Amino acid sequence: MTRTIPSSRPRTVLGALAAAGCLLALPLTSLGEAPATEQGFELVVPADHAAMGTVFHALKGRDAQVTFTSDAPLEYIKGTSNQVIGYAVAGEGGHLLAGEFHLPVASLDTGIPMRNEHVQSNRWLNAESHPDVIFQIAETTDIKLAKTSDTFTTYDVTLVGDMTINGVTREMSIPATVTRMPESDATKVRFPGDLLAIRCSYPILLSDFEVGVGDAGIAAGKVSNELMLETRLFCSSASPESVMSQRRR
Repeated sequence: MTRTIPSSRPRTVLGALAAAGCLLALPLTSLGEAPATEQGFELVVPADHAAMGTVFHALKGRDAQVTFTSDAPLEYIKGTSNQVIGYAVAGEGGHLLAGEFHLPVASLDTGIPMRNEHVQSNRWLNAESHPDVIFQIAETTDIKLAKTSDTFTTYDVTLVGDMTINGVTREMSIPATVTRMPESDATKVRFPGDLLAIRCSYPILLSDFEVGVGDAGIAAGKVSNELMLETRLFCSSASPESVMSQRRR
C-alpha cells in the first residue's frame, strides 16, 4: 500500500469556536474552509467548486464513516465516527476535482467514555480549540479503472490534499478507491440520487500533527504514534436534508 506523504512544512491553521449546541465547528471562511449549514447536515459548497462538476454530499449518521486504530504494545484502541459532513466535486470517471470533509473530534467513540474525554483533551486532539479534523481535496492523480458493471464503476486513485489535525495542516497523498453509482431502483432503496463511495486505508503519525508529543502514554507503549485510519464515505448528489427526510419516513 502506498504510504501517505506529508509535506515537510506544517501550516498552523486557526480553529474556530463550535456553534452552540452543535458538534461541528463553523470555520472561518477567510482561511479557505467551508462553513456548515445551520442544520449541520452539510457544508456550504463554494460557487467556484460547484461549477466544476457534480457535487456529492457526505451522508452521516448511519454507518461508521471513519475508524482509527492504535495498535501499541500494551494496548489496542479503536475509535469510530459516523458524523462526518462534507462534499466532493466529481468530474469524469474517477476524477474528484475538489472537496472538503469535517470530522468532529467530539464524535469519536472508543467505547469507553473516559477514554473519549482523553481523546478530546488538550493533551491529544484538543477538541476545544480545534473541534474538527478536516481534509480538503486539491486534486486526484494516478486514476486507473479497477472494476465496472452495469450498476457501478470503481477507480483506484490517489487523493492529494490538506489534512488538518490539532490545528496543524499537512499536505498528504492518500491511496483510495472511488466508486460511481448512477441512481437506480437498487440504490434508491438505500439513498436517493446518484451515489459516490470513497474508501481508503492509510497511516498517519500523531507527531506529524503535534499530537501526544512527549506524552507518557506513547513512551510507555500504551498509545501508538502511528494510527491507521479507515474512511468509508457514502455521498449522494441529493441534498442531505432530502436524504434525512427519506430516512424518517
